[in-house]
Amino acid sequence: MTHDHLVEDEFMDRPDDDELAFLHYEKIFRARLDQQLEKLSEEDQNRYWTAYNHFMQTYINGVLSSVTALDLEILLQWINSPYEASNPENFQKIKYDIDSAIVLIKVRHAQSSRKSSVRLDKDTRSKIRDYITKIKTTIEGIELPLDRKEKLLSRLNAFSIEVDRDRARYEAIGALVVEAATIAGKAEAKLRPIRKWLDSIAGLLRAANGIEERQSRLPAPPKRIPGPPNRQGSNNGGNASSKPDPSPFDDDIPF
Repeated sequence: MTHDHLVEDEFMDRPDDDELAFLHYEKIFRARLDQQLEKLSEEDQNRYWTAYNHFMQTYINGVLSSVTALDLEILLQWINSPYEASNPENFQKIKYDIDSAIVLIKVRHAQSSRKSSVRLDKDTRSKIRDYITKIKTTIEGIELPLDRKEKLLSRLNAFSIEVDRDRARYEAIGALVVEAATIAGKAEAKLRPIRKWLDSIAGLLRAANGIEERQSRLPAPPKRIPGPPNRQGSNNGGNASSKPDPSPFDDDIPF
């Protein structure tokens, strides 16, 4: 498979949320930019800055086009001023603005994720997995219509996957509880242990959430932020040895 096909596949596999889709596309554009700059020779000053500006312009055009296509309310200053966005003197400012937008989106989605999910410690995960095993064994031994049994097991498997994630989403356990509650009739008595174990799982999740909320209220220790490094030259015809510094936000935020 060619590199172009790999890139096309990455573009096809985009998240549903528009802001997360923007992060997905920007990451592709950024990776391409980093590869191009890494291979760029600094032996010829004039060629270096000409090529650098070309690569940056391509990256910026891709990012701004993504913002426009997704109809996001970010980077509007540059979208509404195409002439300024194509001026090499503004490229570093634009890149920093893109980085700031990325950070804001990641923080916003991290906060949203924390409200609808919880991080589990090793002991809690182990207890929940034990309950999942008991529930699965019980479901497999109950006489149920095949479609009902498969759907219930599917919900259980989905929740099991969530337990193994960095943060377990509440909606997965909610879907499992709802599915278990819809099964009645002759299986009612046999489902009672399952509901008891689901209540125990819910209690473990509430306890984990309580711990997380208490920790989030603790004051953070003071952190000294270093000032920006001294920069010399310009990215538009300056000394080629003063290659532009990498963005302070290039690494993914570990949410």
